[in-house]
Formats: sequence, structure tokens, C-alpha cells
Amino acid sequence: MFLLYILIHLAGSLVAFDTTTEYYTVPVSGKCVLTCYVAEVRSFKVLWQKIDRPIVNGNQTNVQEQLTLIAFDGIVYSNKDHYRLESDYVGSYNLIIDRVNEDDQGEYQCQINTEPRKTKKIFLTVQVPPRIVDFRPNPPLHSIRSGSSLTLSCRAEGTPMPQIRWRIRDVDMNQGNLLPPDNSNIWFIPSISNTFPRTVECIADNAVLPASNRIFTINVEYPPIIIINNDLIPTEQYQNVTIECHALSRPFARIIWEKNGKMIEKNKMSNTRVNQTMTTSRLTIQMNNNDDFGQYNCIAENIHGRMEAFVLVLQESMQGIQNEKNHRYSKHYSSKLHTITHSTILTTTNIYIERDIHISSSSYRLWTTNILLYLLFLFQFSTIHR
Repeated sequence: MFLLYILIHLAGSLVAFDTTTEYYTVPVSGKCVLTCYVAEVRSFKVLWQKIDRPIVNGNQTNVQEQLTLIAFDGIVYSNKDHYRLESDYVGSYNLIIDRVNEDDQGEYQCQINTEPRKTKKIFLTVQVPPRIVDFRPNPPLHSIRSGSSLTLSCRAEGTPMPQIRWRIRDVDMNQGNLLPPDNSNIWFIPSISNTFPRTVECIADNAVLPASNRIFTINVEYPPIIIINNDLIPTEQYQNVTIECHALSRPFARIIWEKNGKMIEKNKMSNTRVNQTMTTSRLTIQMNNNDDFGQYNCIAENIHGRMEAFVLVLQESMQGIQNEKNHRYSKHYSSKLHTITHSTILTTTNIYIERDIHISSSSYRLWTTNILLYLLFLFQFSTIHR
């Protein structure tokens, strides 16, 4: 009996693996071949098992590890149908895992029932593409009042751990300075403005395809802002005049026109939505009498506020238009006009002073010449009479 034990022990000492430890990395849903080559296996049996360790705080522990038998002596005992054995040449006892999933990650052991047992350890890492997960409600569409704070959340899972980056999807906006630093799960905007991009995106990437993304649509709501390109229109009587008023707002503003406190009929105006925030209103008037001239008020209003601006339609008269313009801009340019006028007066005065000096000098020379001629005549006359 003792001799038999010695023989078995000697035979077991000849059995060996090609390597004792290996590491594999495979993408999820792929195929993985865990190799196990045994030299001089003889009458010994080969066993495959998996060691599952509980995960605590994201890390595996050795506490209460669980051994799961997969195959023994060429027969698969696991209830998972994607395990199978392959022996493509003598001494190979490979374990094939088809359609690898996340649960397949972990430590595998190829063992030989020698005394003591010999073990080859294989560590399998399953690469999982990123996926964005929600730990709290995070709607993709946000409607928010201008000036309020906004928090966008983007968290992802995957193996390896994905990196997060944000980008602005609006093609007509270049505001990269608004973006948070890379790998920020939270984007906090303390005071959002009405120029904030409408569409932003978070992207989770861990170099395992495909990457994952989430798109946020942001509607920043604000009261109307009126833009009038021409607020002074000269025209003649019996002419048709069209005046325009542009209103920026979200939601869209309701635009009306008033004159002398009375609302103008809707059939004289047309409102057109230019884009997602601008509405253009056009009012057409036929100047039949003097009452049609004057001030027209454009009024834009939505749930957040109201704004009003005016357009002056004046009967065409160059003097009247000039006086009106001077009156409207006199305060703005009074200092400049005063300086120009003062400088002009000084220049004119200098010209007149130079002119007076020139005239005085000429008169003096003419008077001196006449005196000399008169004295010469008197001298000649006295000589003749002598």
C-alpha cells in the first residue's frame, strides 16, 4: 500500500501545466478560450471551476468565496449553456465561453487531482461598453426661467469605468468656456442666461464600443425683448407704409400694435415666427389723413413679462424731419456740438483779425505815398517861381 502511494506521488510529480497564471480580457458578447495544457496527465483527471467572490464597495473580497464546478473529466456540469470543452491536441483541456456576459468575469481554475492538487489560475476581465444610468429622475427636457440655477447629471457604468465629457450640440454656437471639466458627472449652472445653448450632450466612453450618450434639451424662458431697426419713418400722404417690430422671447410673445391707446385691427398686421425665439410683426398703414401720422406702439407680452417700443411715422418734410432728429439726438451730442461751434467761431475770428491788419497796413502805405507826392509838387512849384 505504501509502495502504491509512492508510485502515485512520483507519477503526479511529472504532471505539469505550461503556465500557472494567465490573464484574459474579452469584450462582452464575445468568445473566449481559456487554455489549459497539461503534460503527462496519464490517469489523472482535469477539473474546471470558477471562484466567485462577493464585491464590497466596488472591490472583490476573499470572504465567503464560492466555488462553482464547471467541468470534470471531459464532462460539463454547469447549468450555463455557453460553457463547453475543447481538446484540439493531446494534453489540451480548453474551456470555451461563448457569448461572454458580465457574470463570467472572475477567477477560473484548471486543476489536476494529484496529491497535492495542482492548479492553474486564469483571471478573466469582461469589457463592458458604457451605459448611462439614472440614480434619480433626470428628465431630458428642461424648461427653466432665465437667471435660475440648473443641474445636469450624467452617470455611467461599464468596464473599465467610463470617462464623462460634455459638449454643445448647437452648430451655430461656440461657447466651449461654458463646459465643465472632463470627467464631471455633474454640470451645475448657477445662473442660466437666455443665450445658453438649447441642446447639450454628455458622452460616456471607455474605449469599448459603442460609446453612450444622453442629450438634454434646455428651454430657457424669458420676457420679451423688442428690436426695432427703423423707428423714424418719413412718408407722404396717400402712401402705404409698412413698419416692423421684432420680439425675442420664450415662450413666444403675443404682439399687438396701438395708436393713441387704441389697439389696431389685426387685419392690418401679420406676425411671422422667424426661429425658435424670434417673432416679426409687420403693420401696414395707408396714410389717408393727418391722423394716420404719428406714434405707433409695438407691444410684446408673454407669461414672464411685457415690453413696449414705438415707431414714429412723420409726414415728409425735410425741415420737420431735421428738427425732429435734432430734438431726439440733441442731448446725446450737445457736448460735442458745443465744442465744434466754439472752435468754428474762434477760427472765424482769427481770419477777421488777420484781414483787418492787412487792410490797415495797405491804407497806411497809400496815405504815406500821397503825402510824398504832394511835397514834391510844392518843391517844384516854388523853384519855378524863383
